[in-house]
Amino acid sequence: MAAVSKLRRFWKSVNIIRNDKGYQILLDERPVKLPQKTELYVQSPLLAEKIADEWKNISSQKEDYFSFNDLPMTQITATMIEKISPTHDIYIDALLPYVNGDLLCYFADQPKKLVIQQQEKWIPLIHWIEKTFQTKLKTTQGIMPIVQEPKVTNLFESYLSNLDSVELTYFAIIVPLLGSMILSIALKNERITVQEAFNLAYLDEIIQAEIWGHDTEQQAKLDKIQIDIQDAYNFYCFAHNV
Repeated sequence: MAAVSKLRRFWKSVNIIRNDKGYQILLDERPVKLPQKTELYVQSPLLAEKIADEWKNISSQKEDYFSFNDLPMTQITATMIEKISPTHDIYIDALLPYVNGDLLCYFADQPKKLVIQQQEKWIPLIHWIEKTFQTKLKTTQGIMPIVQEPKVTNLFESYLSNLDSVELTYFAIIVPLLGSMILSIALKNERITVQEAFNLAYLDEIIQAEIWGHDTEQQAKLDKIQIDIQDAYNFYCFAHNV
């Protein structure tokens, strides 16, 4: 794992300016620069405000360090500007395997409580996405791989191809976290909440913990995933001034 660069606060003031490129955050009149030295610009005043707040809230104590991991809106915006915007096709291709591997298409055969809850909670969303896309999805019980019909893959590819950079950034982050295109689209469309998306994606882990007891290390990982899901959704909302 690559080491995380730790930095110290050097600025006293944080300001937002607007010019023909969009909204820019200044640290003592110096523009915020991203890891590849690109200057940060956003088109949403609300996202600019949230990014500025992150930089304002960095500790000024000499012994305190920070990294881009402490600046989630800045970090996600950097991903959009420096990685996703220049290479949409690469990220679309990386998301397409989730059409065949969507979590909601793979039902468990045990324990009984999990089987029942998956059927009760997943099937309505499968029916919703089928109606939305005017198609039919294959599902299975177990882990044997499904291959959806080519027209299904084409529908999802067309959907992803019509996304703007903000939307594609949201999907690039949140689909791997949820393991599901269906859940990611449902969350974006406000069909479900962030908490519901997390609970549906990690239903197996939640029920196993109820049966066998909580594991501290596992719970810490799940807590971090839930934070990352919330950050991705917040970015999407802020970028659309919601």
